[in-house]
Amino acid sequence: MINFKNKKILLVGASGVLGSEYAKFFHDNGAKLIVSDIKSLKYQKLLSKIKKAKHLYCDLVQEKEIIQMVKKAANFFNGLDGVIINAAATQESLITNKKNNFPPFEKYPLELWEKSIKVNLTAGFLIARETIKYLKKSKGSLVFVSSTYGLVGPDHKIYKGEKFKSIPAYSTSKAGVIGLAKWLATWLGDDSVRVNVLTPGGVYNNHTKTFTKKYSERTPLNRMAKSTEMNGILGYLMSDESSYATGQNFIIDGGYTAK
Repeated sequence: MINFKNKKILLVGASGVLGSEYAKFFHDNGAKLIVSDIKSLKYQKLLSKIKKAKHLYCDLVQEKEIIQMVKKAANFFNGLDGVIINAAATQESLITNKKNNFPPFEKYPLELWEKSIKVNLTAGFLIARETIKYLKKSKGSLVFVSSTYGLVGPDHKIYKGEKFKSIPAYSTSKAGVIGLAKWLATWLGDDSVRVNVLTPGGVYNNHTKTFTKKYSERTPLNRMAKSTEMNGILGYLMSDESSYATGQNFIIDGGYTAK
């Protein structure tokens, strides 16, 4: 039976469509949970639902803030058993009325590229670097959250007419996360620290009917994922049941990448 009750778990990136579900899942199932995210209304709403959890604020483009956040997180319960790196600058998160954050590749600004890489990949490297010493002591578990777009290229046709598009830095950074996890798995094996990747497929998040239909038609299960459907595999990876699982990419995408 999967059990992570009293496991000291740090979840970075807790306010998004998946992160908020992860947070409620671990909170409601007895984990000693610490969540971290930037200040936002969504984050405040989440915190009102997970009152037993400890919480921190952190801007992931600032190395000093990441270092301090990890140190504070480890101090709450005297160590860490599991770390989930879920924060990401997604396509949907870049929607704004003030800027065009979805220019064609030929005109894609370096500023947008670098911000996405910093949040999606560099921050993951820094969080891993800072949490490793605690996970070595607990022989714990580190999980990076990637995306199917870290494995395969997007079908750009399904984004026609939508307010958001697939962006190059997202795919690049999510592929990098998988490479980093595999490197760390081999580096930390002697310390019995497990490092794995969760790769979700497209998760329904109030998308238009047109987008939902187009995406679903490309998926063997003929639908987008529900936000709760990643909890089981993440619970497994945070539990002792996954004691022999490391260096793996767990793809939960309704068969999207099987084609």
